[in-house]
Amino acid sequence: MLNFTVADLIQTTYATLAFALFLLPTGYLLGLASNMLGMRGRSAVEKLLFCGAFSIAITPVVAVLLTRVSSYKVTIAVFLLLDLISICILIRQPRLSLGFSGILRITWIPFGMALGWFLLVQFSLADLQIGHRLYVSFVSYDHSVRVPLVEAAARSGVPPLNPFYGIGKIPVLRYFYYWYVVCALPMQLFGLGAKACLDASVFWSGLGLAFTVPLFLKHFFGETEHLRGKSMIGIALLTVTGLDLLPYAVQIHRYHTLKPDMEWWDPNQVTSWIGSLLWVPHHVASLTACMVGLLTLSTINETDSTRQTAWAVVLSGLALASAVGLSIYVTFTFAIFAVCWAIQTLCQKKLKTFIAYIATGVLALLLSWPYLLDLLSKTSVGGDAGGERFAYFAIRNFPDALDLLGKLGLHSHLLMELAKLPILLFVYLLEFGSFALIFALCLRRDWMNRFTLTRQHRMAWMMFAVCLLTMSIVKSDTSGGGNDLGFRGMLVVQFVLLVWAAPVVYGTCFQRAGGAPPGLRAPWIRISLICTLVLGLAGTICQVLVLRCYAPLADAGKADAFFLGVPGFGERTYLLREGFGRLSELTSSNAIVQYNPVGSEVLISHLYSTRQAAMGDQHCGSAFGGDLEKCSNAFPYFATVFNVPDTVRTWSLDTFCDDFHVNVLVAVDTDPVWDDLSSWVWTRPSLLTNPSMRALPCGTAHFSAARE
Repeated sequence: MLNFTVADLIQTTYATLAFALFLLPTGYLLGLASNMLGMRGRSAVEKLLFCGAFSIAITPVVAVLLTRVSSYKVTIAVFLLLDLISICILIRQPRLSLGFSGILRITWIPFGMALGWFLLVQFSLADLQIGHRLYVSFVSYDHSVRVPLVEAAARSGVPPLNPFYGIGKIPVLRYFYYWYVVCALPMQLFGLGAKACLDASVFWSGLGLAFTVPLFLKHFFGETEHLRGKSMIGIALLTVTGLDLLPYAVQIHRYHTLKPDMEWWDPNQVTSWIGSLLWVPHHVASLTACMVGLLTLSTINETDSTRQTAWAVVLSGLALASAVGLSIYVTFTFAIFAVCWAIQTLCQKKLKTFIAYIATGVLALLLSWPYLLDLLSKTSVGGDAGGERFAYFAIRNFPDALDLLGKLGLHSHLLMELAKLPILLFVYLLEFGSFALIFALCLRRDWMNRFTLTRQHRMAWMMFAVCLLTMSIVKSDTSGGGNDLGFRGMLVVQFVLLVWAAPVVYGTCFQRAGGAPPGLRAPWIRISLICTLVLGLAGTICQVLVLRCYAPLADAGKADAFFLGVPGFGERTYLLREGFGRLSELTSSNAIVQYNPVGSEVLISHLYSTRQAAMGDQHCGSAFGGDLEKCSNAFPYFATVFNVPDTVRTWSLDTFCDDFHVNVLVAVDTDPVWDDLSSWVWTRPSLLTNPSMRALPCGTAHFSAARE
């Protein structure tokens, strides 16, 4: 019997190793060519940090533009050539500034942390097989969309085509797709699965973020004393979230139900680092790209040579162009700060620096122009398919608190609006936890030294203030209800707090009281910080365990099933994964496979089907590209095929499939047509069948679906 857990673990391991071919050489060679941050003379460890962070930031735009003007074969050949050049340079070096034995001696802790992160990714994302039952991580709620996007990027090239919209001409994907193109590279080179590559990309996204922390501490904030210890603390703090565990526990006690993600207690969540990495690695990669761009720009001075400034502009422009295509939400938030800082620079009459900022923005815009045209391609998003406003003014609120005030007799609209501010401050205290305390400590310290703050420190304070204010008063509704801009744009604020926290936690908790920096020696600070850090770590552990264990609990009737399916979904998920895997072997990559667009297992079908769908859901994923009106007109026909057996029995099914270019129909045992023994499910010959799924060729051209 095939064990899908073992298969996932092996494939994800291969994919993790394969990513190194694409996510290391770019930063290494650009670092040597530009000597940015003095990389040529740095230790081997610092070179590794540089090439990891800068490659995560620059590889996406390089891969996308290369593939757009050529093909994946050319792109892969270029990266393999870069690998070869990098290896030759390493071999020809007489010696590294730090020998390999020295590297191992001082970096066994970071290597251990990287291994722990790899194991956490495997534990959190691999499908869990227990006998003939298969349980996905609850993160699959989002990954059921992302895996098909990776498949689409690998199948159709750049720009990818919408995998959920196959009615007529398949539209260009109107979405931030750069990360999925990067995920497609190891798929193309080694034939790995899309799910394995997406899971492996979570590991690399986290690695890039971790590499950025020590670089920021040293080169942005000028931390030199105890840098190694502070860097380890900063990276370790990625496992700490706010005090979310407390309101989450209160909600469980109050409503007697288990929410699948701890962050869901707040509809405008400030997501934990681990949660963001597991759910949305592309947004975190965009944050890394923005911070790499900022780190590079922060090196520009009025006295720099033209060559130094030009290299800073090129590297930061590449990084910010990547950020745009990785996450428009994160980049939008960062861009507001960047504009404010550029205006301040102009007011200070630093014309050379200001011109460099403008040149960076122009370069990023030019490199992003093809993607921006994709983003603005024709689409019709409305109703339940998605919102129409990318950003609009609205105070970040907490509806439960407002409902409570209403029950207490407060009905004035003006007073309700005014009440949002103190409620927001209280929610922020819970969401940020120990980082809120660190903010207060840093504010007091830097206010006392405000006249001697470096340009980088002032830059960090402006970024924190501008981005926090923006995320507090600007929302989006492009996802049909969720404030994605508020969720993801807050990552910029969280990063500032993270880097601020490293020296504070080190000085408070890892130095003797007498050796702690001034302002951090009070016992109450140490006690408060330790308590909130422990609660934050416990919250992350709780979140990881619930995400992993939610599906088995739901199958046992101890939690709501959400997208997982009807009772008995564990065994059905196993059969669907087995069936769709076999179907991929029997059909060509250009086949259009159609399943019930409104069935209880539709998201599971998304997760395991590797083929284009004519109608992926009732809106055809039109928020990602395509005409919603055209989809709405076709929807009744697709819904009837799977859900109204009496009506569809009178149809010419081949004519239907020809009209909508469908090659294969997939029925599962939860579809109403399954229970009708005289329906097409049982009267037509099948490509494959198992107790929960039947796949049948359809249309007069159905033989073209067979794999050549």
